Amino acid sequence: MSSVKITELTLEDLSDIDITLMTLRKPTELKKVIDSVPKPVRAVPKNGLPLWYKLGLECKLPVPKMPVGKVIFSRGRIGEDVRRLGLGTGCPRPTFDLTDPYCNNVTYDYVPMHDPHLAHHFAQKPARNRMKQLGFCTKDGRAVCSLKEFNLYRKYLYNQFMDRIHMEMKKLDERAKDDLTLKRVETDVARRLQVFTKAEKAREHLERVAQEHADDWAEKKRAAKAQEKKIQTRIKYLQEFNEKQRKERAAKAREKQNRIKQRVQAAAEMELRRKITMVRQWRTNEKKRVNRLKHERESKAKHKEDEANRKWVSRVDAQNMKIQEEALLLRLYSEDMTASAKRRAKKAEIYAYNTDLELQRIRLANWKLIHGGTAKAVRLVKKMGTEFEKSKRGAKGMSPELAQTMAAEAMSSALSTRGDTLMILGQARARMDMETVMPLAPLRLLNEVLEAVVMEFARRRVHLLLLDVERAVRNRAGIVFFRNLRPVTAKKRSKPPRWSIQVATELARQFVTAARNGSIGFGDIVKIPAEEETDIDLKSTKDRPPTPVPSKTKLAEVTFSDRVEDLPDPVAMGNYLPERRKLLEMINASAKLLSRSVSQKVMKGMDLEIGKVTLPHMRHPMEWGEAVEGLALAVVDNRVHADCADVRRTSEFLTHRILKALQKEIKQEKKEAKEREILRALEASLERAQRRSAEKAVEKPVENTVENVDKQA
Repeated sequence: MSSVKITELTLEDLSDIDITLMTLRKPTELKKVIDSVPKPVRAVPKNGLPLWYKLGLECKLPVPKMPVGKVIFSRGRIGEDVRRLGLGTGCPRPTFDLTDPYCNNVTYDYVPMHDPHLAHHFAQKPARNRMKQLGFCTKDGRAVCSLKEFNLYRKYLYNQFMDRIHMEMKKLDERAKDDLTLKRVETDVARRLQVFTKAEKAREHLERVAQEHADDWAEKKRAAKAQEKKIQTRIKYLQEFNEKQRKERAAKAREKQNRIKQRVQAAAEMELRRKITMVRQWRTNEKKRVNRLKHERESKAKHKEDEANRKWVSRVDAQNMKIQEEALLLRLYSEDMTASAKRRAKKAEIYAYNTDLELQRIRLANWKLIHGGTAKAVRLVKKMGTEFEKSKRGAKGMSPELAQTMAAEAMSSALSTRGDTLMILGQARARMDMETVMPLAPLRLLNEVLEAVVMEFARRRVHLLLLDVERAVRNRAGIVFFRNLRPVTAKKRSKPPRWSIQVATELARQFVTAARNGSIGFGDIVKIPAEEETDIDLKSTKDRPPTPVPSKTKLAEVTFSDRVEDLPDPVAMGNYLPERRKLLEMINASAKLLSRSVSQKVMKGMDLEIGKVTLPHMRHPMEWGEAVEGLALAVVDNRVHADCADVRRTSEFLTHRILKALQKEIKQEKKEAKEREILRALEASLERAQRRSAEKAVEKPVENTVENVDKQA
């Protein structure tokens, strides 16, 4: 009934038979071997899913969604050693697995419920009931485990199952080897039997042929005996002939040996005579050599004695000279120390005098500042604020306090540069008017633009200044440094013009004529009348009254009372701007400082005796842009003096740059000089070779002529 249902299901409901066949695993020989070994019964729990029986032992059982208690995972009864009984009763006992010493594949945890020694304890009724309540065992006495523990048990069963499969495969391999050995033995026996059969057939064939051809063999034997007798006779004749030939050769060899002995004896006598002559010559040469060595030793000893005497005399002279030099140097040193002490005392006196003068100037300046300088400045600012408040009265937000504040700020910015008083006051008023009309933000922006313009002006001027200083110092240093390598050729003077020669000749002639005739005549005296005349009596400058000069407060009153159009424009002529004048003065001062300091440092770094350049150590390496920026900031901030750090760093940078260029140039000069020397030496050697070849060419015809004369003679 079930088979009919399966057939109907397979034929009617399965539409994708091809796909199902493709997914099925095809049977193989290995699969047959695996199927021949029975699988353990305990690998699948009771009431398990049908597909679990088809799963291999290497696969883990999944975790399906099923009702509680539908499938209970159990490895066996309580007290059973499931690892010994897992493969069944008829299977071989498990052995130690030495391939997994660290239990990475299978864990062998101790499970108390499967310990045979505890079976009696768990068989007691109280313990069994308690375990049933806790769910550790079933009603029929099987121990409950988790799915993870059951999968680990399946892994253990899989290892044991694979061991049985390996044993089965080993048996199959041994059986196959035995079959192969039997097959090879049978093949060898058949081959040996075939060889023996062929040998027997060949022997029988030979016996049959020998019986058929017995007479022929007898005739052949008689012919062979006759041939052998003939050969023996020939051999005997050849032996006698060879003996005769040997005796003749021995006689000839004895004669030849006697001749060789005679020649060797004559050669030995000649060699003996040659050796005797050579020994006599050696003795003569040895006497000459001994006499020559004796003469050389005597001459060398005499030369050493003379050299020792000369060195002794030179040492005595050198020591006397050194004593005299030391005495002279001590005298000069004492004189220098005395002179330097006097110079230091004089310098200290001058420094003390200058210090006193400077202190007096400072005291005088402080006294003036206390007794009138600050008061005048305060009065000037107060007057400017008052006049500005009067001129701007009625403006929005204007007050005396604001006017005073604006006047103080304007004067502080206008007095930052030196210039004409009226020009300074005009700049202050222009700044105050601008602050009144314009808001604060545009003013700040305008100030930033002006500062940027001033900085750009200073950068460009400083850039040109550094280029000029570098070029001038490098040219002067190059002239001094390359004086020996590049001798200055005297410039060829131009020919003087003809008229100058004529004028000089005429003047010389007149001078000689006047000297002969008498004194020099200057001509008649003529009274030159005055060009302009006046009826007013002129007074002396000493008696003239001083020119009246208005005070600063009066100028401030005029500045803020007149119209702005009537005042001089502070930016009408750019060359007269005090800021520009200040920048140019600072740039000129920095030029003088840089030129002097760079020239001194470059001269210190050059060794004119050996032609070597020593580069100074730069603590802070710089680039051209950094040097320009630092010096421009010093110029704008009015910090140009000998102790300024920016000026010092810029001078070090220029010194390093100039000395590096000179070092590169001297290397190039030495390289070119070496090449010129090599070329000069090659030219000299070529000239010598040409001269030698010419001399040989001249000598060869002379030798040929002498040989011809000798032949004729």
